[in-house]
Parts: sequence; C-alpha cells; structure tokens
Amino acid sequence: MANWKLALPAVFALMLAGGAGSPALADDAAPAAGPAQSAQPPARAKAADDSSSGVTLRLQYTGEAAYNTGGLHDGGTYLNNIDAQLGVDAGRVFGWTGGKFLFEGFYNNADSLNGRYVGAFQDPSAIDTEEGSLFRLYQAYYEQKIGGTNLLFGIYDLETEFAVTKPMDIFFNGEYAWNTALDASGQNGPSTYPNTSLAFRVRQRISSDWSVQAAVLDGAPDSTKYPNSNAITFSGVNGALLIGEVDYTPTRTTKVMAGYWNYTGQFDAINQTNSDGTQREVFGSRGGYVGGATRLYSPGGHRGLDVFANLGIAGSTTNEINGSFNVGLTYTGLLEDRPQDKFGIATGVAQAGNAYKQAQIAAGDRVSSYENNFEVTYRAPINDWLTVQPDIQYWIHPGLDPSRKNDLLLMLHFEISHLFDL
Repeated sequence: MANWKLALPAVFALMLAGGAGSPALADDAAPAAGPAQSAQPPARAKAADDSSSGVTLRLQYTGEAAYNTGGLHDGGTYLNNIDAQLGVDAGRVFGWTGGKFLFEGFYNNADSLNGRYVGAFQDPSAIDTEEGSLFRLYQAYYEQKIGGTNLLFGIYDLETEFAVTKPMDIFFNGEYAWNTALDASGQNGPSTYPNTSLAFRVRQRISSDWSVQAAVLDGAPDSTKYPNSNAITFSGVNGALLIGEVDYTPTRTTKVMAGYWNYTGQFDAINQTNSDGTQREVFGSRGGYVGGATRLYSPGGHRGLDVFANLGIAGSTTNEINGSFNVGLTYTGLLEDRPQDKFGIATGVAQAGNAYKQAQIAAGDRVSSYENNFEVTYRAPINDWLTVQPDIQYWIHPGLDPSRKNDLLLMLHFEISHLFDL
C-alpha cells in the first residue's frame, strides 16, 4: 500500500497538468454513452441515444471465445449474452421535459470463464455471471433532469455512473472496468452486473467543473439464496448501501473523482468468533476510492492517448480484498484511417486483507498478499452493427493462491447490435 500512496499523487498531478491545456468540448473522460461504443456489456451501458420518436430499442448479441492456460483449469469456452434495452424519452412521448425511462433485460449462457478456468478476484470477462445461465430484468428506472439536478429511481447499475472514466471502458477485466475493492464488497456484491438493486440516485451540478452524486440502494442486490431470481428485500440484515462521489471535470478529456461507500447491513467478521465459538457478526462495511483520467497527447479531433489510474480501499474486517490499484493507457484512433478504433494496455493489483490472510493460514491454505493482472486489448468497430475485439490477459497469483499457476487468457470478443427507432 505504501508504494500506491507514493505513486498516486504523481499520477493525479499528471492528469491535472494534461487537462489544463485541453479545450472544454465534451466529456471524453466520462463513461461511454452506449453499448455500441463500450466494451462493457449491454447491462452496464447507459440508455440508447435520443431518437425522433422518443422510443428506442437496442438489441445486442455479445460473444466471447476464450482459451485459458493456468489458474484453475486449462481449456477453452464460449460465453454469450443477449441484451434488450428499451429507452423512452418522457419529454417527447408524455411531455415530461427532462424525463427518461429505461428498461433492460438479458440472457446469459451457463458457462463461466472465471469460475471454471481462471479463478481470479480481478475477473476476466464483462459478461461472465459466474452463476450459471441467467434470464432476468436488469435495469428499470426513471430519470429526471431539473436544471442542474438529475434524479433517478429504480433498479439501477452503479457501474454506469460511479467510479468510472471513459478510457476504462474498453477493458474487460473487472480491475479496469471498475474498482475491485468496491466490486468485491457486500453480501452479494454492490449493485452491478449481474445483480442489481433498487436505488435512488441524485446528481447535482455545482459549476461547469464540479459536480456531486450520491445514491441509496438495497444493501444486498437480488437474492443470495436464489441467484437466478430477481429480488428486492428490505431488512436490517441486508441494510442499505450508501455511496457518494465528487467529480472535477475541467475539460472534456479530464476527470478526477473521489468517492466513499458504506453498507449498513450485517456481515461476518473474517477470522473472528464469539466466546462460544460461533461466527462473530458486525454491522457495517465501508471503503472509498480516488481516481481519474486525462489526455496526454492528441493529433486532432477525438484521436489521442489517455491515461487513467484508480485506487480503492475497503475495511479488512469484512472484506477479503482491502485494496486495489490500476493504471492504464488507451489510444483512440491509433491508425489515422481508423479513427474509432481503440488500443488499451493496463495493469492492476488486488491486495488481500490481513484478516483474510490469517483465516487462510489458520485453515492450512497458502495465500499471497497480492493478485496482479495485465491486459492488452484492441477494439475495432467493423461497421455500424459489428465490433470485434481481441484481448490478452495475464495473472500472477490468481485468486491470491500461490499454489495456482500464473494464468494466461486469450479471448476474442465481438458484438452484433442494432438500434431501432420505434
């Protein structure tokens, strides 16, 4: 952790310096606006683009053919996801200015790349559910803009708006797509793919550069007992997830963010027992993150080289992962005649909490303090309906288990999608 604390201020200073001379044109440092422009699965995408009718339907098929060596098991597999996303502009359809509905569901096949082959905390695939085949409603919410205030209520994926920057969106590994310390938290994870919660989110624009957002969500998304079922359960055991974030976006290519999260529910205290030998339980689990992105070089237009870095922390009493750090580079338009292509390279580390390490040692298992990952990827939109993306990932100590072989994963990801104006 000490090395992270030394490195992070230098990275943020570079981000601010890089952004200082950039024109404020758009929000290139913000998350991508739609699944056709993002390596994230459709379930993690924002609503479809506006249309003349005000009602749009995006259908997308995502496939991933992969071959793995090391980790849990050598071998190849194929994952697929079918997603349907319906967007309704409430202003055009109902006259509710600034309003928008989004409904989304997906089907995912039964195989698991991470659960069967890799076995890592920094999971390798954007569509792997690790829960067998799933068919479910994924997002269903209403969003309302009122001046500088934006309100949202419904079933909602945190990863579409919190702890993300746009240069991260081409990566498949969970360490770069989001934040492993946050992603590994909670009783059933936080509200993100494939399990989502009922939520209320508010975002407030303070100035042209500054904004804040906060959300309150059901503390245990869906059902821990029946993973194939959608569920909304309010109880003292589940509690709530509270999360807040402050964003500084001085230019279209620069974003610096800081966030804090806190579960109010009941958790097992790792490696702690009561006097009678039963598992000790505590209320509350918390953590935070800082991160950002900026453009380092641009030959013109939207082409250019971006850098991102993120640090996440979590309490080790209730979390197996108590820290994560990533840094990466994304080049948009590396080839002049292919300005929409994106090339990315990133590295990240997940740190084991002390309580988790002590529990593993007490059980007679070996444990590593860190799991390291590297990813190289190239995203190529072939036309307006097909995108192809080869991807290479490598892990050192996958699953924090030094007895496992280091893991090499070769993957070909593709998307077939179409946006219908209804």
